[in-house]
Amino acid sequence: MTSSARSSRRARATLLGIGLALVVAAGSSVAGAQSTSPKAPSPDELRVARELFQDAYKDEQEKRYAQALEKFQRVAAVKESASVRYRIGSVLESVGRLRESRDAFRALAASKPTLPLPEQEIADSAAERAHQLDKKIPRILLQLQANPPPDVRVSIDGAPVPATTTPRPVELDPGEHVVQARSPTTHPSESRVNLSEGSEVGVVVVLAPLTTAKAVTTPTAPPEADKAPRGDRTLAYVALGAGGALLVTGVVLLAVREGDISEIEKECRDGSCPIGKKADLESTHDRAALFGPLGIGVGLVGLAAIGAGGYLLIRRSPTATTSAPSTVRLTPRPLPGGAAVGLSATF
Repeated sequence: MTSSARSSRRARATLLGIGLALVVAAGSSVAGAQSTSPKAPSPDELRVARELFQDAYKDEQEKRYAQALEKFQRVAAVKESASVRYRIGSVLESVGRLRESRDAFRALAASKPTLPLPEQEIADSAAERAHQLDKKIPRILLQLQANPPPDVRVSIDGAPVPATTTPRPVELDPGEHVVQARSPTTHPSESRVNLSEGSEVGVVVVLAPLTTAKAVTTPTAPPEADKAPRGDRTLAYVALGAGGALLVTGVVLLAVREGDISEIEKECRDGSCPIGKKADLESTHDRAALFGPLGIGVGLVGLAAIGAGGYLLIRRSPTATTSAPSTVRLTPRPLPGGAAVGLSATF
């Protein structure tokens, strides 16, 4: 046998070995994939799941929603069909968990291309339910006061949320919610807001400086004749500062309202609005309707505080050697639109 023939045989043997190695590797990959794929439910498991589905549906119809939700979730663990996912979304809506329900329906609608043909109609129904739920979910328009203190942290129901001096919508479920804010240089702030379906409430977070913790009293010694009492001057500066902050907040709210009105007028020429932007324009209209009275209310409170501060600065001290203590307190009070700010003063 010639050397060239021997070389040819060695080359063919090498290629054959490589081919066998690739076949073995491919077989190992397939076996590994099969071993990690979810195990198909057995006929007995499917039978039990079908019976559990019927029990859960009966619980839902009889308004035993907690039991129904737990059973539907157990069925989904066996076989997560479109019908099971739809019923879970429906029960979540019934117990007031509107955001979770909307998201569940959205996910089901998005999976339509992967569903069997008989279940695609369920996905279409889920898309409609998600659209309707989006209108029912209430929102808080959260906003920090103008010139907020540094390192302020805001939370709703204990969960931290971002907040800026520009109104920021926060989706929540219907019911009472607690808005809290903290800063190293201020007193903690807390507001309680009760939301109904489809509502949108503005909340302006106002933090009182630590210097306003206690009422400030005038000194017992007679003040100079041509100056306001020292305590009143301190109170005046506090009132002027708080009033200025509230006035700026009111102006910002009105400016946002004007921007919303301009946007609506731009989009809806001759009284006709684009159908594709209907939901966004309705939200913009509602925000403009809220920020009008809210901005005026906050601005008027700010003007009142500025007036009180100006009065304390210019008034002369009484002729008597002592006077009744003067105090200014910033306290949370409800205003139209959901704001929780207020000012009270005694002289």
